[in-house]
Amino acid sequence: MPDKNILSQTDIEEEVRRAEIEKREIDFRGKILSGLFLSERTIETGLDLTASIILGPISFEGTTINGNLNLGQTIMRKSFYFGSGILNGDLSLNGATAKGVVNLVGAKIRGSLNFEGLSITGFLSLAKTQVERDVDLRGIKVNDSYHAGLIIKGDVYLREAVIAGSLLITDSFVEGSLDMLKAFIGREVDLKGVNVQEFLILKEAKIKGEIALEGAKYKEIIK
Repeated sequence: MPDKNILSQTDIEEEVRRAEIEKREIDFRGKILSGLFLSERTIETGLDLTASIILGPISFEGTTINGNLNLGQTIMRKSFYFGSGILNGDLSLNGATAKGVVNLVGAKIRGSLNFEGLSITGFLSLAKTQVERDVDLRGIKVNDSYHAGLIIKGDVYLREAVIAGSLLITDSFVEGSLDMLKAFIGREVDLKGVNVQEFLILKEAKIKGEIALEGAKYKEIIK
């Protein structure tokens, strides 16, 4: 018998429908979800998943969300995918844990991105992601993942990202490389105290503000 405390996809769809009708935020605070598949659609309100546990993969691929997406303190047992999605608000994964990759390739975030204290086993991709405000990656931990004899490097990809505000990666740990090839940052980049086990790649990055590297560690910097 299925555990009635674990929300199925049917339960999730029902809450999404009701919240849209009632013009309120979709509320999964502190809930346990089997997974979260809300791909290729428009969601007319924000989602609150604060301190929830999500057992399966999360996919918002190609989805437009008209509000904030809050996964602060959330435990994600699988991957998080928001490729080519549009978020008309802020995205928060502060203090969250992901036992898989976090991938926002090609997403458009109309607000800010707060990943402070996020812990990932796998990689973090903001490649070709557009963020209209600041990106906060302070104190994140990105570790290699070992799965069926394969190693997924704990890399952080910011290749060709466009960030209108500041990029903060202070005091973060990256087991792989931090790749900012051809990224555009509209304000400052703070890399103070960052620990990158492999390469720090800044080649062809356009940074409009100051770049702070005090106390940063890396195997090699590629400019």
